[in-house]
Amino acid sequence: MALASTGESEAVADDAPLYEKVRHRLTTLVLERSLSDASPLPTEPRLMEMFGVSRGTLRRAIDEMVRDGLLSAEQGRGTFVNQEERVRRVVWERLRDAARPDSRFDLDLHDFVPDFNGGEEATKRVVALTEWKSAGTIFCAPDNSVERLRLAAIRAGKKILVPTYGLRRGFVHLDGNKIDEADAKHAATLDGMEKYGRRLGPGDLRNVGAIDLLVTGATAVTSDGRHIGGGQRYLALEWMMMLQLGIVHSNVPVVAVVHECQVVDEMVEAQADCLLSHIATNARMIDVWSPATDSHSNPAKKLRRVR
Repeated sequence: MALASTGESEAVADDAPLYEKVRHRLTTLVLERSLSDASPLPTEPRLMEMFGVSRGTLRRAIDEMVRDGLLSAEQGRGTFVNQEERVRRVVWERLRDAARPDSRFDLDLHDFVPDFNGGEEATKRVVALTEWKSAGTIFCAPDNSVERLRLAAIRAGKKILVPTYGLRRGFVHLDGNKIDEADAKHAATLDGMEKYGRRLGPGDLRNVGAIDLLVTGATAVTSDGRHIGGGQRYLALEWMMMLQLGIVHSNVPVVAVVHECQVVDEMVEAQADCLLSHIATNARMIDVWSPATDSHSNPAKKLRRVR
């Protein structure tokens, strides 16, 4: 089931070491489980019987999967699936047919959040939101799926704050009122934004003022509003940084732009980077939460509407 984009090959060579063959079969077994299944793997004796291998071979395969992040071994309790990593790999596989290749990373979805077929429709749904229309300053993730929204914000004369890739060069602050229409499209790209904006370090973020809205891509989202990133947790880091500096508060709306196949409806036991207010897909808008009815501090009471 897992292909190159998930870190696994489609097949294992006949002359591959036995532990690699076991690792491949066990990975397939793990990814074929229901995403709601949080039970431990079968016991070592059972797995040894299933795969017809020795304890040493099985343990080497499992150790490789633990190092790779797909499994975690808990002394005295058993071996468990890393739910977040499993969700990522399952969604990466679903997304391969809809994702648009990146000029640098092609379809290596480990390294970027892709744009996708139907992304234009998702963008229209975000621009129609009351929260978008009223926002003066918007945090825009550096994800490919959000580039059209960065462009829309610039053209609307809004200010945007964009993290550089991997936060290696801090943040870029752009003012749409100061960017000519002829330059807007280039300014919305990761390669062009530093030419038209102002680079900021973490200590400079207070100068941005209040953030009214966050828009982001995601590796996956749950229909109850959890954002699951690519593993680096950049959004969680950026959110906490801005929260501590006082330029966002817990009620600031957060919108994710994803393909419908990235929405996970199963009850997934995974830690979320942050809670979402809206999920815009190529097919629908999911309104998870509204500032008028609740707050992110009480996710159990969030309201959900689909339109």
